[in-house]
Amino acid sequence: MDINGFTLEVDTDDAPVDGEVLNFSSGGQDGTITLGVTEGDQGQLLSFDFGVDSLFAAGAVIVKGGNNANIYDYRPTMASQIEADETLHAPINPSGGFADLSHVAFCIVPDGDNT
Repeated sequence: MDINGFTLEVDTDDAPVDGEVLNFSSGGQDGTITLGVTEGDQGQLLSFDFGVDSLFAAGAVIVKGGNNANIYDYRPTMASQIEADETLHAPINPSGGFADLSHVAFCIVPDGDNT
C-alpha cells in the first residue's frame, strides 16, 4: 500500500529498546531497522539513533513522548529519504528536558539502493 508516498509503517509497540531490531517486508523484499537508545541518569529514554538495512529508507519518523510527538520529515531532503539518523528525541516537556520516549514509528519508502 502506498499512502502519500510511503510504502508502509513500522513501529515499536512500546518504548524503544537499545539494540532493538524492527523487521518488515514489502513487495517481496525484507528489511530491518536497528535502534540505538540513549538513556538519562535516571533511566529515562532521551534519544535514539537508527539505521535501515535494506532497499528501503525512512521518509519520516514519528517520536512520541508524553502527550506530544516530534515528526522528523525527510521528504524535503535531496534524496527524499534517509537510511540513518542520530539523536532523534521526543518533544521538550514543561520542565525543560526531553519527554521520555514512549513510542517510535517509521514511515518507510522504497530506496532501491542502500548507500
